[in-house]
Amino acid sequence: MIPSVFRMFSTKVLPPIKITDAAWRKMANISENSTFLLSAISGGCNGFQYKFELINKNHFSDLRIKPLILQNKNVKVTIDPKSEFLLIGTTIDFIHEDYNNGIFENKFVFVPNQNNSSCGCGISFTPKS
Repeated sequence: MIPSVFRMFSTKVLPPIKITDAAWRKMANISENSTFLLSAISGGCNGFQYKFELINKNHFSDLRIKPLILQNKNVKVTIDPKSEFLLIGTTIDFIHEDYNNGIFENKFVFVPNQNNSSCGCGISFTPKS
């Protein structure tokens, strides 16, 4: 069973961010003992876009509400508290180049939750009301 996340500022109980094994492996290959930040920023062709970056482990140490942190071995993914309500339920995957199936690059892929829609590029999304 997938644990649910309920925060004081949310009226919904949704599963947390899902991260595939391929994405965890890629993050570990990028940097062992690292912390990544997933956030939603304004922009893209659909209103918001995913931002995924390496951060300092103390990035959010001064906040009263601690961010949601997902961990697999020595790799952590921190969910930006300001973006959490937009990102809960998102799946992070990593796809490998496969010319036979029309995949021409290695990249992280973000699949929005059922309450959001995304554009064809897969980088931006629109929250549904």
